[in-house]
Amino acid sequence: MKARHARVWLAACAFALGASAHAQERGYDAASAREAWTLNCMGCHTGDAHAIPGKVPPLSNELGHFVRLPEGREFVMRVPGASNSSLSDAELANVLNWLIDTKNADTRPADFRPYTAQEIAARRRPALTDVAKHRAALVERMHKSGDTAVAEQY
Repeated sequence: MKARHARVWLAACAFALGASAHAQERGYDAASAREAWTLNCMGCHTGDAHAIPGKVPPLSNELGHFVRLPEGREFVMRVPGASNSSLSDAELANVLNWLIDTKNADTRPADFRPYTAQEIAARRRPALTDVAKHRAALVERMHKSGDTAVAEQY
């Protein structure tokens, strides 16, 4: 019985190390990203990032489409909730990388490069004042290029 518990424990450790290595490779610390998400984002975007229809757009399985475009990549960090949050540039980069990797794995571009604190610092501000207008322009651009997965209205 001890040998079985030892194998289970070793398997759990190996899994945790593998998940941690994957997260580091993708540019985030999963534990601190989940904590920052819980404290700063999920109040509006909900725990599963599916959001509130008609009020707050979903982030799950949609951000991957936005970050395909340079303007979309910048849009994600300049929405007021991100731009004006109390998160540091490094913390915001961490949350965005975690969110794209875990909630947008199916839509994340194969060539996605993780956000960095330096990129966030350089482009995070000023916050967008007309988010709906910017989002609509990006969605229209995606639709014209053949990517119709993101709905015009949320």
